[in-house]
Amino acid sequence: MQPKISIKNLDFFYGREQALFDITLDIPEREVIAFIGPSGCGKSTFLRTLNRMNDTIASACVKGTIFIDNANIYAPGTDVVALRRKVGMVFQKSNPFPKTIFENVAYGIRINGIHSSRADLSARVEKALRDAALWDEVKDRLNTSAFGLSGGQQQRLCIARALAVQPEVILMDEPASA
Repeated sequence: MQPKISIKNLDFFYGREQALFDITLDIPEREVIAFIGPSGCGKSTFLRTLNRMNDTIASACVKGTIFIDNANIYAPGTDVVALRRKVGMVFQKSNPFPKTIFENVAYGIRINGIHSSRADLSARVEKALRDAALWDEVKDRLNTSAFGLSGGQQQRLCIARALAVQPEVILMDEPASA
């Protein structure tokens, strides 16, 4: 069986500082993997290589290859926006948008053109909030600011936002730290 993600000889640098060393790893589809290690050992850096979030860092340099569904995600011409639709990310620090609870979850659904009607959008938002174990706590205040939620609730809101667009891969960087 072909792996969902295949990493070969991955090195990662911040300028001259090497952060990741010769990682080779295959991850099967529908597998849950945890990377455990001390603070600063490269867990977050590694996760960010899997959806090219490190591209936003000017001094970042990737060597080696990462294939998702047999496609080299660092190949020239790769559609990074499409990659990030396929590979969602929940960051260590919760980052809700300055919008309502409902709009935080609906945003990705809308920009990806996933819903067909207002009822479908509402159903998708509810499902994502339920899947993130947040629905019962927010169902009566969906039109209030996401900033009014506790830290843990904001993190679950970000998880719901990632789940709502149904990515093929979800990367979670210490999602329970809040």
